[in-house]
Parts: sequence; structure tokens; C-alpha cells
Amino acid sequence: MAGWLRSPILALVLVGLLAGCSPTAPQATTTGEGQPAKSATPKRIVAAMGSEPSSVDLNVAAYAGFSNYTGIGVMVNSGLSIVSPQGNAVPQLAEGVPSIDNGLWKLLPDGRMETSWRIRPGAQWHDSVPFTSADIAFTYQVEEDREVGIFQQAAYSGIDRVETPDASTVRVLWKRAYIYADLSFGYNQDRSMLPLPKHLLEDAYKTDKATFIDLPYWGAQFVGTGPYRIAQWVAGSHIIAEANDHYVLGRPKIDVIEVRFIPDPNALISNMLAGQVDVTLAPINLEQAREVTSRLPGAQMDLPFLGAVTAFPQFIGPNPAVVANPQFRRALMYGSDRQQMVETLTGGLSSVADTFLYPTDADFKDVESSIVKYDYDPRRAVQMIEGLGYTRGTDGTFHDASGQPLSVELRASSRSYVTSAEAIGGMWKQIGVTGVPYQVPPQLDGDAAFNAEYPAFQVLARGNYRWDLNRVLGTNQAPVPENRYFGGNRGRYQNGDLDAVIAKYDSTIPLVERNRYLAEIIHHVTDNLVLLTMYYNLNPAVYVARLHNVSSKWERSAHTWNVQDWEADY
Repeated sequence: MAGWLRSPILALVLVGLLAGCSPTAPQATTTGEGQPAKSATPKRIVAAMGSEPSSVDLNVAAYAGFSNYTGIGVMVNSGLSIVSPQGNAVPQLAEGVPSIDNGLWKLLPDGRMETSWRIRPGAQWHDSVPFTSADIAFTYQVEEDREVGIFQQAAYSGIDRVETPDASTVRVLWKRAYIYADLSFGYNQDRSMLPLPKHLLEDAYKTDKATFIDLPYWGAQFVGTGPYRIAQWVAGSHIIAEANDHYVLGRPKIDVIEVRFIPDPNALISNMLAGQVDVTLAPINLEQAREVTSRLPGAQMDLPFLGAVTAFPQFIGPNPAVVANPQFRRALMYGSDRQQMVETLTGGLSSVADTFLYPTDADFKDVESSIVKYDYDPRRAVQMIEGLGYTRGTDGTFHDASGQPLSVELRASSRSYVTSAEAIGGMWKQIGVTGVPYQVPPQLDGDAAFNAEYPAFQVLARGNYRWDLNRVLGTNQAPVPENRYFGGNRGRYQNGDLDAVIAKYDSTIPLVERNRYLAEIIHHVTDNLVLLTMYYNLNPAVYVARLHNVSSKWERSAHTWNVQDWEADY
């Protein structure tokens, strides 16, 4: 692994930081035209996260195994666009987002396409060098270079070339249709390809690609385009981020954000209750978040969805075999009091998940009528199971013709999902089906074959599948011995008709037509119960009463997606 990643950031603490940066709070000054002046009394807040990132660059952090849901990368770097809380692309460094309607997204007769971007006037890097189309072209050059080896995003494999007619114009030519082209060179969690500064990195890239990832740039000397810049990075302790006076969307309202690394969740909570932390960036569980808000007057939670807690049926050789029968799966759904799960496991803060798509998603209204819903109806569930030939004994448990009890394993890989599995098992017991929760032992957690070949159901939460339907539902993504159990199709569902509709969805650019295919997919999934979605998982952040405008409400927007708009009372 790269040198500075192997011995992270310790060697960087005392390295020269960005020119002119200082960990001290900014003084009152007047900024350029259109930018608000710094406050006479600098506003400073403290954020906390559970682990120190390997880098604030999203791709480098992912390469080092750090799941960057903390949003630091969004604080210090911006892209041409970003995902809004509703799941739409909204412009950042660009003046607008390409669309068919505005003519910036063109479909060519041979199946290729073209997207165009116009960079906002005044966009610049933290070192005051203008941000131009040449930076985007350089970013793509590094992105596609296999010798560098860390930035490749499969989502961008369809790019043919990037053209720069002038310093403010970017034209991307695509070899094939790609429905999320309006998020190119922007922030979209696992598809992020945020801009790189050509003026700082080009010489190092040309000189020695093998050590490109070792540059101190990726740590404390990071230079981005975002609303904040790194002023100090003390390994094992904290990062100081200062407001970017010349951020193209306007200077942030908070002058300094200190991000502390607090690995112990109990210590993090104690710090917040003691008034030492204003907002959590680290993933904390809902129970911890509720404890803080119950004990800290005025504290609030930001609660974006983070996938639907789902029981994934096994479709290859299930045990018992009846798991493969859609009538049985429908009976289980009718026998699932999901609203009770919402009340018990989330304190009523979440909602029942009738499908994998979030109700807050911009496309939800277009597909809602296609969802096959299963309201809680235990009597109907019992009748359906009886219709399959099972007999209910005096103890209330169903038995097959040979007298064997109807029992299904509910496998989970973490304690939080075991809790969900226990709740599901308890509901199914009420309709005569014995659900047996089973937590995967740590020594088997990484065993691909073991995890793929579970007997009946696997309980976990996955993100919004809209972004990668083939990976989570496609036949070619079913983990089987032939592909060494590699693939994201957890239940190993295989259906050629569904594959064909997913392919159409993934290649249809006009949104109205595309969503017709999404509606067809959702109908198939909910009618056949490819997934037994229970309730929406939550990704809470907690913030104090004096902090305002903290809002994501959607998994890929990150809590800091609008950090430049955060406000503090003092």
C-alpha cells in the first residue's frame, strides 16, 4: 500500500501546510465582491467522528479501506455537481447540470451521447489558482490511468474523451449511454470523481506514477475547491478546517470547524453531553443518538435513510425449499407487523419500507403506484400457508406432511441486524413459522461461500438500489462457485426478464421513460418478493440547538452536503 497510507499522517503533522493557513481563528476582514465578510467574533464549532480518515479525498480514502460517510471530503472539495437530499444532481462548481431539456445533454443516433458543463465565474482552488476545464481533463486522465490504479470508477468506463473548448467549458463524449452522467466529476458517494488540481499534481503524475499516491497532498497538504480548507491536521487528534473566503457558492457562515477523532462512541456521547462537541459526523447508532437528544436540551437529529432493513430470500437450493415459493414469501410479508418494528426498533422515527426506493427520493412519486404492498394481515398469512399443505399443530407451529416443523434461519452478520432478525422471527412465530436468528461468527464473516449459501434468509440493510440495479438484482451478479462467489446479488435471484428491464433502465436517458422501467422493476421485485423489505434503516447525526441547517435526509448527500449553509447562533 502507498507509503503515507502505511504510516498515515504522523509524518505530515508538522509538514508545511497550505500557504497562509493557520490553526488560529480568522480575524474580521472584508472579502471580495459578492462574498460576505468574516464575522467580528469568529464562529467556531466542534464536530466529532469515530475514526481518523486516511485522506479527505474520497477515492484515496476508499482505497485505504476507509468508508467516508463522514462528509469531510465534501467540506474541503466540491465537484461540478452534488446529490441533493432528494437524490437529484444540483450544480456546485458548474453553472448548471446537463439535461435533455436544457440542451446540455445530447443523445446521438448511434447510441453515444455528449454532456456539457460551464464552470462558474470565480471558481478557484484553495491556493487562489483559478479552477478551469483543464483540471477536469487532468482528473479524467488520472482516473483512467491503470498505472495509478486507485481512481478507476466503473461508472465512468463509458467516457470516450473529455474536451476543453475553453477554460470554462467542459465537454464529455460518451461511448454509450450512462444515466448518471449529470453527476460526473461530482460527489455521489461511491461514484465520486472530484476534481484534481492540475497545477499541483501534474508534474508528480508525469514523473513517477508509482508514488503518486504517496504525495503529502492527499493528507494535510490537501488543496481543494470546497467551502472549507484544511488548516491543521494533528494525527490521532483532530483536523482544523477554516472557511474558504472565496468559495464560489459564497463564504461559509461558520468560520472554523474542528473535527475531532473520538473512536469510543461512549466518549463521543459524553463529550457532546458536556458541551465539547456540537455535531457528530461519525456513524452513531440510533440508540446513542436518542440518548443524546433526550439528555441534551434542544439537541436534534438529522435522520437520512441508509438502506432498507431487508430479509433476502435464498433462491438457489433454499432450505426449506418452500422459501423459493412466492406464495410462502407473500404469507411471511402479510405476517410481518412492520409498523410495530418501526415503533419498537426506531422509536417511530423511521417508516415501513414497501420497497427499496426511499419515499424521499425524487423519483418515488413516479413509481409509487407500481409497488405491490402487503399490509399486516396475520389471518391471511395463516390461510396462505395452509394452502401450501402445511398443518398447524396445537402449539401453533406449522408442520409439513412428514411432521417436520416449518423453520427458517434468519442469518445476520452484526448484532444490530440480529436484533432485526429476532424481531422478524418473533412476528413469524405468531403465524406458525419458526424464525431462527443466527449471527455469523467473526471467523466466518469474510467467507464468501458461507455467506452466499445461507439456507433461508439473510437480514441486513442495503442502500438505495436505484443507483446500481444490476449489481444487486442482476443474474450475472449472483455469487456462485463459477465466479468465486463474487457479486452483489445477495439472494442470488436469477430472472432474464428482470435483467432485460434493468438493461433498458440503465440505458434510457429521458427521465419519464426511464422511470417507466424503474416502475416495472419495482413491480416485479415487490410482486415476486425478491426482497422482503421491512423498514428503512437510519444514519443519524446529532447536533446541538445552536447549530442550524444541518440536513441531508438522503444517504448519498452526506450530512455535510450543504455545510456552507450551516449557521451557529454564536
